[in-house]
This record gives sequence, structure tokens and C-alpha cells, in this order.
Amino acid sequence: MSNYTMAFRTIEGSEKFKHMYDANLSLWKVDYESFYVTTRFGETHILAAGPKDAHPLILLHGFGFGATMWYANIHELSQQYRTYAIDILADFNLSVVTKPYKEKKDCAKWLSDVLHALEIDQTAVCGHSAGGWQAINFSILYPEKVNKLILLAPAASFIPFYKQFFVRLFSIMIIPKRSFVINSFCSWFVAKGNKVESSLFEQFYLGLKHYKFTKTIVPSVFSHEDFKKINMPTLVMVGDKEVIYNYEKMLKKAQQLIPHINSKVIQNAGHALSIEQANEVNDHIIQFLNKKETIETL
Repeated sequence: MSNYTMAFRTIEGSEKFKHMYDANLSLWKVDYESFYVTTRFGETHILAAGPKDAHPLILLHGFGFGATMWYANIHELSQQYRTYAIDILADFNLSVVTKPYKEKKDCAKWLSDVLHALEIDQTAVCGHSAGGWQAINFSILYPEKVNKLILLAPAASFIPFYKQFFVRLFSIMIIPKRSFVINSFCSWFVAKGNKVESSLFEQFYLGLKHYKFTKTIVPSVFSHEDFKKINMPTLVMVGDKEVIYNYEKMLKKAQQLIPHINSKVIQNAGHALSIEQANEVNDHIIQFLNKKETIETL
């Protein structure tokens, strides 16, 4: 097993983070396996659930929230699929970087290494926010390895972030105090009246405070040429209370760039749509995955 403590500034900080990570794993109402695979860029931590002989489904989390963020989805998704929630390398979680990324192609090569270690030739890939960007990036470089692509409020990718996103992000880097991080950043993502477990925000805060930052690749908009390589059936979902960009403009651009795309606006959901409206998001994902023909809009 990898020594996850190497990913943090101090042993004490790593233990605080791991304690909260485990607390969030207790929200997973399924049996799961926790293990590491080796890649050319580092040791990657994975949580696997569901029947071992079922079709695979890769889950890629949003920035800073780790594989534990799928607590509201894992039970439903793992009923029919062998589901792998991956701690994305160079983000604060239990994965450990040994060779920093230099360019966005490296992120795709890392995920290719993960699939190779898992002995997966082709899979469905679902990514939230920065994980959505990772999913697109991987599908551009390795389209033959992705049979279906699911994007939940993908970060940048189609259109740039609002400036306010960077203002808030840089603010919490400068002032990493718990109340400020949670109130100014984490809670901003969630539509009024919706609930995300506070322990997930605490995990984000502890990661921000204690993680030993290495070079990472910030999500950016892909080119028209890049999107020509995305030919697999694709589902994009976004909340009607999205805050990181204008969701209507994002969907319009996505529909122009990806020929076989299904799109769905989730009502009364912010950026954390997979938690805020978990039942609806789960239903749409499963419906999409189970469909043989996925050309028409949901």
C-alpha cells in the first residue's frame, strides 16, 4: 500500500486528512475495496464497488473533494456497474505524485496507466467539474478506450470560468481559514436550501491546509480540433443554479462541438449537482449507460 503521508506537508496533517476521508467513506452504503495502482506519474488510490464481472464505470471527482464525494451516487451506480472512484493524481486526496505533470497530455497518460493496471480496455467515464475536464482530456487522447462519456458541470472545457471563480479560489489559497474556505468557496457551489455533508467540506479544508502541492494542470477550454476526436455517446448535465460559468452558453457550445450529445439541466441544483439532486442525476446516468442508442436528447 502506498504511503499516502508523502502527499502531505506533515504526518500530523496527513492523519487529520485521513481521519476525515475515512469519516466520509462511512457515508458509502456499499461494500467497497480500497487499493493502489502504480502509474508513471505516481501511486493512485482507488475505491472500487459493484460486481467484479460487470461493465466498468470510472468516476473522476471535482477539484479538492476526492473519491469520497460520490457518497450520494455510489450505491445506485454500483448496482449494475463495477465502479471505480479514483483519487485524481496531483489533487488533495490519498494518491501520491512521484513525477509531476508537465502538460495536459500527461493527465491522459496517467489515466491510461490506471486503466491498464485495472486491466480495462474500454470503459464508461463520468467526471464532475475538474474530473469532467479530465474525462474530456482523456477521451481526446484515447477515444478508443471510452465507450460512453458523462460530464457533470465540466470545469472550463467548453467555455471559460467566470472571473469570480478564480477570485474565490485565490482568496482561500491566501486565507486558508476553515470558516472562510467553507463559507466563501465550498458553500458557494451549493444552491440555497440544498445539503452537502459538512464533513466533505471539512475534508476539502484539511486537504487545502495540509496537502503538499505539486504541479498540476488547471482546466482550460479545449479547441474545436480537440473536440473532433470525441465521437462516443456523451451525456452532459448541469444545475440551473450553476455558479462557475453561464450554463446555457456552456450547453450551447457543447451541443455544437459534440455530435452525439445528450444534455440535461437539473433543476434546483448548483455546482454540486450529483449530491444536491442525487436521485435525479443517478437516474439519468443509469438510463444513459443502459441505452444502446443514445443519439436523442434525454
